[in-house]
Amino acid sequence: MKKRHILSCIVITSLFLSACSLEENVQQEKEKKQIEFFQTKMNVVEFFDEMIEAFESEYPDIEVKQVSVPGGMEVLKTRLARGDIPDIFITYPIEQDYVIRATKGYLLDLTHEDFIAEIDPTIQNRYLIGDRMYGVALSQNAVGVIYNKDLFAQLKLDIPTTWDQFLETLKKLRETGQQPILMANKDLERISVFNLSLVANTFDSQYWETLNKNHLDLSEDDRWIKISNQMLEILDFAQENSFSTEGAELNQAFINGEGAMSIIGVWEIPNLEKLDANFNYGIFPFPVTADPERNKVLGGVDGGFAISADTKYPEEAKKFLEFLVKKENAQKFSDYEGNISAIKGVQMNTEGVILLADRINQGKSVNWPNHYWIGGTAAEEDFRKISQRFFFDRDVDAYLERLELMFESYRQQQY
Repeated sequence: MKKRHILSCIVITSLFLSACSLEENVQQEKEKKQIEFFQTKMNVVEFFDEMIEAFESEYPDIEVKQVSVPGGMEVLKTRLARGDIPDIFITYPIEQDYVIRATKGYLLDLTHEDFIAEIDPTIQNRYLIGDRMYGVALSQNAVGVIYNKDLFAQLKLDIPTTWDQFLETLKKLRETGQQPILMANKDLERISVFNLSLVANTFDSQYWETLNKNHLDLSEDDRWIKISNQMLEILDFAQENSFSTEGAELNQAFINGEGAMSIIGVWEIPNLEKLDANFNYGIFPFPVTADPERNKVLGGVDGGFAISADTKYPEEAKKFLEFLVKKENAQKFSDYEGNISAIKGVQMNTEGVILLADRINQGKSVNWPNHYWIGGTAAEEDFRKISQRFFFDRDVDAYLERLELMFESYRQQQY
């Protein structure tokens, strides 16, 4: 009887301790502060998962939930419109969407945060609106021509540095039975990566400021006519099935050796290296003009983030951004994606991107034109669709007329 009593006491005590432990764990879970990290770069989801795990180990009271979905910018716009705003979300400086959100009070002021000092001011200051900034630059993207280095060596081809040399290289590749260039014309993003390089090297920010306020006759502008015809010249060398090719299919075809070159953004590097980490490639600046010194690399802030002004946990959100901009973490990001870091002291270790990074570090880069457009991401999407139609019907006059109408429609919307 006495033994049974002792056993009962032990069981009751164990149950009590288990209940206390469970209650303590539940309480700890309740006390965790959850912040949503919304980013649109599907190619770096795994990287940010690793960063989040490291951050949560350092800050066990904070839980970061990464959200990344296809069509992320449109999803973000919809969520902002209905008041469902992520704590931290991707944002690009200069772009109209950023300017509007900042001036309307949607974004937290980050001007005086200590970690801003870790960022290259020539990049970070793009977020300035007046004397305030509401975003944080982590990385820059860049567009260039990826090429099969082994094939170029085999055919004794030099890297072209002018437009005419580029066309000559395309012709030589075709003459030797190679597919000169691969294009993914079913993929709207890939279309604008290609043709915005031509647009950006032709028109500066002052042009867009004028166009945002005034009607300009694009169809009578020799510059627009010239770059439109340049687009068609490149299309002549694309593979036959380019209009049924998606970006992922192009990546696989390139790795398979089915094409010698393609025009890509450096953000595609992780996707390519997953297919074949040992593929021997390089990326050179897209030579869109006759003067090598005038050829600028298209790019801008790529990994850039803002914090919602209405976040429940502003200090925790700032801690996460501070964690991302630490030099050692920014270095990991650059090494993973091949991006050009915005953080001071980070080295470019991705050999294939060195030519682009050197060009950017020399100040020979140009920002994305669509960042200046009134319509923001909506105008960018319209531009892509109009360009895709042009690539298919090859009617320069109709293309420029449609672009005129597009810009006119967004001008009218601002009044």
